Amino acid sequence: MPMHDFPRIKKDDLADEFPGVFDSARYVDVGIGWLGLVRDFVAEALPHDPSLCIHEMKEKWGSLRIWCDTDIQEARLAKAKAEIKSSMTCEVCGAAGYVRRPPPDRFAWWRCLCDEHSSEDQRSWGARPLGPMYGYMRTCDGQWYRYDPDDDKMLPSQPPEGWRLR
Repeated sequence: MPMHDFPRIKKDDLADEFPGVFDSARYVDVGIGWLGLVRDFVAEALPHDPSLCIHEMKEKWGSLRIWCDTDIQEARLAKAKAEIKSSMTCEVCGAAGYVRRPPPDRFAWWRCLCDEHSSEDQRSWGARPLGPMYGYMRTCDGQWYRYDPDDDKMLPSQPPEGWRLR
């Protein structure tokens, strides 16, 4: 499936729903399957940071990336949660998916897709291995958090196994 052969979320799709949040966005272009993640992120972050301002939102390396201005920890945790969950969510339909990484000899986009929305070729690629940092984030004050899918929350955590300060 070529990169844009499915519905995409654009800035205008979100501006009316979230007044002020996307007004200065330079670029918004992600698969419609991530709409729930975007809505959940904004709904979770906005009460903590009423001045939340998203500058850019796109797919990169098969998952959602959100660039926004916020120093509020709860909003940053909501952002991290949305980005982490996107690597488990089909960008076309929102069902469970995984990041499909093309073989080294292929020039192709990494995509997070379910089996239904991936091509036969993409299904043969296999999943991108999840590294030891997957699901973690570290805040500026050094506190670690990890996404807990059972609670659907970013919870305080110890550093990932093998993490060491240099």
